[in-house]
Amino acid sequence: MTRPDGWPVVSELTSPESRRGLRFVDDAVEQDYRSWRGDHVRAFAQVAMYGAAGAAFCAFVAVTFGALGYGQYRVLGMTLIPAMIGLLLLGVVVSRSEDRSHLTGIWSSLANLVGGILAVALTYQTDDLALTGACVTMAAFFGLTMFRLLPRTALLSVSPYVALAAAATIQHYADDKITEEQLAVGLFIPITALLSGMVLNLAIEWITRQTYVDHLIIESQQDALFDERSNMARFVSPDIAETAHLSGLHTDIRTEIYSLTAVSIDLRGFTSFTQAHGAEFMVQVLQEYYAVVIDAAKEYGATVKDFAGDGALILVGAPYPRPDHTRVGLRLARHMIERVRTVTDKWATPETPLGVGIGISSGECAVGAIGTEQQLEYAAIGTTVNLSARLCSRAQDGQILMGPGTARALEETLGWTRELMTFNGIPEPVEVTIEDTRIPKPVLTTPGTASGVPTQREPGPDEETVEGEPAPVVEPAETSGPNTPQ
Repeated sequence: MTRPDGWPVVSELTSPESRRGLRFVDDAVEQDYRSWRGDHVRAFAQVAMYGAAGAAFCAFVAVTFGALGYGQYRVLGMTLIPAMIGLLLLGVVVSRSEDRSHLTGIWSSLANLVGGILAVALTYQTDDLALTGACVTMAAFFGLTMFRLLPRTALLSVSPYVALAAAATIQHYADDKITEEQLAVGLFIPITALLSGMVLNLAIEWITRQTYVDHLIIESQQDALFDERSNMARFVSPDIAETAHLSGLHTDIRTEIYSLTAVSIDLRGFTSFTQAHGAEFMVQVLQEYYAVVIDAAKEYGATVKDFAGDGALILVGAPYPRPDHTRVGLRLARHMIERVRTVTDKWATPETPLGVGIGISSGECAVGAIGTEQQLEYAAIGTTVNLSARLCSRAQDGQILMGPGTARALEETLGWTRELMTFNGIPEPVEVTIEDTRIPKPVLTTPGTASGVPTQREPGPDEETVEGEPAPVVEPAETSGPNTPQ
């Protein structure tokens, strides 16, 4: 196999050891080969059985018109040849059955043996040794090549009727029915058919075993490629890996403009936490934190672009575009705040508190494979991603900071506050919308109701709650009383 420069030839490409290429030394490999071979030669055996059935039918026609067999041999041929055809067609049915396909070789061998003996019997009394040799050669051709029998099985199948044909020739010579020249012809044809057929059978068997070895190599390469792809895919998002697999990598590396929402998440207090507890303890926290972020992104159909320490960038709307990316991005942020909080509460201590902040920005970005032919990276480039990261860096524990593009695409929610902030690299102040998940959302009360009792209600089964909008307010019914205006 030709590998790229610098790649070693590894051991999985070596062939299993064999004896002269006709038997594998390892019994387990030999057994696996026999099983593979059975499935591999089934189609060949079926074609051979159809062909042998056709040849038997031609012989039946010859017997019917008196060209083969006389007297009792003609009756024998008229009886056994149809049975022979039935045996071959039944063998086709057996080879097609998954439960009985292992009997294909035995069935072919038996059919060939019966056919060869029948050929000798029908031509014996004609004293035509060329005809006998031709019929025996035809039977040997199927037994040694077409049926794809194993060498030992093929030899056991063909040798009996070749020996029978040779014995019949010798008997004719002993009875002075043939000359020495005819004796030579009668022995030469069947024996030559056997020897040349066995050479061809061994060659076919050697090629079949080499095909099996190639199959093992290809299978091992496929497994290696699958493992390599699986391992490499663990370093990037499955969506990105699938996109690269389906689209391929072209010489011209192009990016596309996507309308998306970038969600940046970062832990608060993680630097102090790491300094206090050490890097090994930090890895345990990060593993749980990453797992939560990845599961949340998968649940909302988002793509984890990358992790950087305790921070992560998630794209909603790339590489698969979606029109509701802004709404989904806010829902994802709220969900991650809630889920990550379970991790930070688990590991935080009074001396080293942990928190989480999120920044969201929506807009257009250039997304695609960026880099050189030697190394590529799936990247999202644009102000949207940069603003998301800067918002995240300003977010306090439990806060979700949204850029103007995100806030404009969403309905106002109770409890949102707005603040003008300046960021490095952005000349104008940015109006930032803040949702603080640590502060309970305010509830509306109606005069005349008990203090603190919310007037909101859960939506009914036929009603929908729009993301970012408060639930409908139920006005209390007017009741007459001492304080009711008349």
